Amino acid sequence: MFLGLTAAMLFAVNVYAGCGDCGGCASGGGCVSDGGGATVMGGGYAGASSVGAGACGPTVSYQTQTVMRSQYVTETRMVPTTTYQRQTQTRMRSVTKQVARVETREQEYTVNVPQTQTRTETYDVQVAVPYTEEETYTVQVPVTTEVEQSYQVSVPYTENVEQSYQVCVPYTEQLEQTYTVQVPYTETKTQTYTVNVPYTEQQEQTYTVQVPVQQTREETYQVSVPYTEEVEQSYTVQVPVTSTQTQTYQVCVPYTDTVTQTYTVQVPYTETKTQTYTVNVPYTETVEQPYTVSVPVTEQVAQTYTVNVPYTENVEQTYTVRVPVQETKTAYRTVTKCVPVTTMRTVTKDMGSYQCQAVVSGGAAAYGSGAGIYAAGSGCGSSDCGGGCASGCASSSPCTSSCGGGCGSSACGGGCSGVVGGGSASAGSACGPTVSYRRVYVPNLVTEEVPTTSYQRQTQQVPYTYTTTSYTTQTQTRTVPVTKCRTETRERMVNVTKYQTETRTRTVQVQKCRQEQRTRDYTVTKYRTETKTREVPVQKTRLETRTREVPVTTMKTETRTRTVPVTKCRTETRTRTVPYTTMTTEERTRTITVQKCRQEERTRDYTVTKYRTETRTKSIPVTKTRLETRTRTVPVTKTRMETRTRMVPQTTMTSEERTRTVNKTRMETQQRTREVAYTVNVPETRTRTYNVTVYDTVTEEVPETYSVCVPVQTMKEVQVQVCKQVPTTVQVPVYSSSAAYGAGVSAGAGCTSCGSAAAAPVSYEAAPAAPVMQTGAGCTNCGQ
Repeated sequence: MFLGLTAAMLFAVNVYAGCGDCGGCASGGGCVSDGGGATVMGGGYAGASSVGAGACGPTVSYQTQTVMRSQYVTETRMVPTTTYQRQTQTRMRSVTKQVARVETREQEYTVNVPQTQTRTETYDVQVAVPYTEEETYTVQVPVTTEVEQSYQVSVPYTENVEQSYQVCVPYTEQLEQTYTVQVPYTETKTQTYTVNVPYTEQQEQTYTVQVPVQQTREETYQVSVPYTEEVEQSYTVQVPVTSTQTQTYQVCVPYTDTVTQTYTVQVPYTETKTQTYTVNVPYTETVEQPYTVSVPVTEQVAQTYTVNVPYTENVEQTYTVRVPVQETKTAYRTVTKCVPVTTMRTVTKDMGSYQCQAVVSGGAAAYGSGAGIYAAGSGCGSSDCGGGCASGCASSSPCTSSCGGGCGSSACGGGCSGVVGGGSASAGSACGPTVSYRRVYVPNLVTEEVPTTSYQRQTQQVPYTYTTTSYTTQTQTRTVPVTKCRTETRERMVNVTKYQTETRTRTVQVQKCRQEQRTRDYTVTKYRTETKTREVPVQKTRLETRTREVPVTTMKTETRTRTVPVTKCRTETRTRTVPYTTMTTEERTRTITVQKCRQEERTRDYTVTKYRTETRTKSIPVTKTRLETRTRTVPVTKTRMETRTRMVPQTTMTSEERTRTVNKTRMETQQRTREVAYTVNVPETRTRTYNVTVYDTVTEEVPETYSVCVPVQTMKEVQVQVCKQVPTTVQVPVYSSSAAYGAGVSAGAGCTSCGSAAAAPVSYEAAPAAPVMQTGAGCTNCGQ
């Protein structure tokens, strides 16, 4: 690819140079092509320049050069790694015990003794001071006048009305009734029963006792010891950015409009009507009324009743006893440990390196922004040369006398001109540019997964044993005296009150009413509907569109880095002595008193009351009623309406303003003095003797086993990427005349010492981010 690119550039130089078109090569003069001898590669722009004197076209030769390139190489390195091995060691640990002894000490203490003292105190009192003030008030004075008023009166009158009514007349009948009677009689029976007779025996009993024994054991436990590490953490911050935005909104603008409204009105009017109504006129009538009375009668009646007679029996009773039983149980306790957990974390590293870049300074070369432009020109383009030495094609000299015989004179602009990347060339004092090199850091961000160890708390259930005392239930028997009751039937005489029904007669005043028809006039208010019109103001709104500037705040995400302290835990194993209590079983013997019973059979007589059923007959009086219809005259009171006139006093109120003297009181502050008694506590020092229990510390040496993590150094193979400089051989073209080639390369048009064109060997490098290294600061003919 590189050789093909070089051949294309050489062909372009020969084509655009215009050699042989104007006969300059045969005559030995200069040559000016149509385009000014400019060569453009890669789409860039080059200004007009003419071919120098004595050169028809560039002569190309190749040189072999060694260029150092940066290349990543993976190497295997041995890295020292520290691992920890757990070892068990023994050490003597000092154990401290507390031995108690009693000491008698004296203590001085302070007692606050109260003393009563007096002081003079000034205080403020609010004193009421009376004063008078004139006040105007309004009084409502009543004024009474006589007004004539018409009113209606209901005048009663009496009418006699004949009325039929029904009466329930009672009469008595005798009925035969059959009833059943329970007649008691007595029988004697003999009963055999069993009695439990208690007696006492002495028995020897063996029982088990749990005796506690104090013991100690060595226990190993683990402790999580926290420590802090600094970890770099990336976090995201929302940075507010405020901008202004034009917003269109709508506003409801109110305005008033007048609307004609039709409404309905209810107009009242009065009508007089005549009404016929019925009135109940009361009257009183005397009536003879029979009624029934219950007369009490007392009789002696024999009554049988039941009595509960108590007696005592011995009953065998079962009761429950709780016997203690020792059991060893297994339970689980929760133990928390810190367990290391390895997780993968994404880390971004910068795997960049430093690379060499060429920087051109001085000479007639200017670097623009473009790349891939080749420009060559050996003549000058000043106005003193007559348009870039264009007249040299007709004469034997390459330039007029004002050009100074070639490149480098002040009239020609001081030497070579070249354009690279579309920029204009400035006049310089040398034929070629000076190339310097600098190291530039090229970043290379690599994202990889890194293992991270953190500690998490894990909870597990650990079994342990403990001793519990439970109670079992045993059933035992004993004889208990129980009080019971037997039922006995007895007889007694009881006074019984009975009632006999008697019919009596009384005279009763009965209030009755007769109906009368009457007439009256009354006024009725009615309403007729009328339609009217009115002008009503109505509030309306119209929509208007307006514009306003609204500040809008958006959030911009920024990634920042901070160092965060992370607390981790390492596990340490420690040993401690734990006291515990075990229970030892011992058998003991005791003598107990046992209550027992023997059964005996006994006989007793008892009386049983029984009943036989007898049917008897009796006559009972039954009172019945029959309906009778009777007639009576009833006075009915009715009323008639009459209109009358009367003078009524009417009172109206008249307002009058009057003046009065009002007694008022204002509060004034006065200072007074009083003697106040107060209590002061005076400290008094006293001495007392007290006993103190002092614990002396006694130290003993106890062997202890502990675990130690011992560091072990080992070598570990690690793959490492290393950036190395690798020599690379490239072919570089060397031109015999002034030429500029390549991306950002410019060559001089000649030399001021010998007047010949300088060769500009150009080197190329395939580094993607660096410009092409170049030379051309000197002349290849004279070595200057």
